[in-house]
Amino acid sequence: MSALAFGAVAWADPPAAAPSSDLDKVQGYWKPLQCDYEGKAMMPTDIMKQVTVVFDKDQYHLYFKDSKLDKDGKPIIFRLALASIQLDPSTTPKSITFEFAEGPLKGKKSHGIYELAGNQLKMCYCTTDKPKPTKFESPANSGHFLETWARQVK
Repeated sequence: MSALAFGAVAWADPPAAAPSSDLDKVQGYWKPLQCDYEGKAMMPTDIMKQVTVVFDKDQYHLYFKDSKLDKDGKPIIFRLALASIQLDPSTTPKSITFEFAEGPLKGKKSHGIYELAGNQLKMCYCTTDKPKPTKFESPANSGHFLETWARQVK
């Protein structure tokens, strides 16, 4: 009987590996909790509900789900931005770099800092023509975006 039990255990799927890097940890869907630019809210709460960020490998996709439906009754979803990202967890605070391939920032780079805490991701960044943020704040005239995202569980 014990041999049968051992055989069943040997054929079971191995447990999923825990994310090993910060890039692994950010993978998936995120919803905004806070989106500020130079200390002011970028959008009202009801609009933030229509925004989703997806991290897919080293790609950052920013989507907006319109409140209108298409002719087939399906939601209209716009990709507002596509960027490649690089994370550097060896810096203090940790660093993030964006290189935009689509959207209004196409061809531009941004740099900043990030922090992962459980199911929340905080980022503060700006275009590379401005000094990289060193704190999670977006004072007036700084060009800094300050965002907090919560992991969306499907």
